[in-house]
Amino acid sequence: MDGGIIRIPARRALPEPAPLCNHLAALATFHIALSVLTLALYLLAAALVARAVRARPGARPTAGLAVGALGVLVHGYILFGAIRTPTGVVLAITDSASLVGWVVAATAVVAMAVLPLAALPAALLALAGVLATGTGLLSGFSEIHTPQWEVSAHIVLAALAAGWLSIAAVVVLLLGWQDSRIRTRQPLGMLALLPPMETMETTLFRALGGGFVVLTLALLTGLFFVHNALTQHLVHKISLAITAWLVFGVLLWGRFKFGWRGRQALWFTVAGFLILALAYFGTKFVLENLLGRHWG
Repeated sequence: MDGGIIRIPARRALPEPAPLCNHLAALATFHIALSVLTLALYLLAAALVARAVRARPGARPTAGLAVGALGVLVHGYILFGAIRTPTGVVLAITDSASLVGWVVAATAVVAMAVLPLAALPAALLALAGVLATGTGLLSGFSEIHTPQWEVSAHIVLAALAAGWLSIAAVVVLLLGWQDSRIRTRQPLGMLALLPPMETMETTLFRALGGGFVVLTLALLTGLFFVHNALTQHLVHKISLAITAWLVFGVLLWGRFKFGWRGRQALWFTVAGFLILALAYFGTKFVLENLLGRHWG
């Protein structure tokens, strides 16, 4: 007190609160950066493979193999980090596509290490890079609320089947393009870097056979382990997946019984792949993005 005047000490200004970290934005930025890196690695690997095949046909593209393997590791890190949460597995439609791309890339790298496939793995790696670009960018519904190995096995088998059958679709389209160029006596251009047509055809039916077997297992695990298909909005998905299975089965039976190849293989493979893509990606898009529902 001074002369009857009470002096109140000045209140210290409170420090400005630290801005809250937007973890979602930071996570999205991190995923974008790693997705771009994954795409760059896959495209670089594809370019290295094509260059090695052009320089020395039949030689193992060691540099492309190493870069492709690194791309698979980075892709797997970002993908499985994006879909695994404390409450279960979350698969947005872009993550599902990325998972298929990871299977394609991993298969291409393994095949490149053990088989003489010329520049075919380059096309597969480029496709995987495109599919990887959307990893972690969209929110998805939790597909496994508790650690259930049965449903996890079903998802793994479905992804493996989709990846191998996607490879079959790519191979049959390239094979058809290759055949058309040869028949019309047009220059092959970049198609000349692909394996001979006999090797392409063998690769096609290996991918179809493996994909068909794994798709069969995926359907069986789905029937045994996924319950209440009607209430979980799975009827359309299951019906389309079975239709795709029948299409691939007829093609493989025709190949074994009548030696089907060429246009029969092309149309059956493309039709089966489109039906399978509609079964998973089409129904998933309609349920989650249009109707706001999900299975599980």
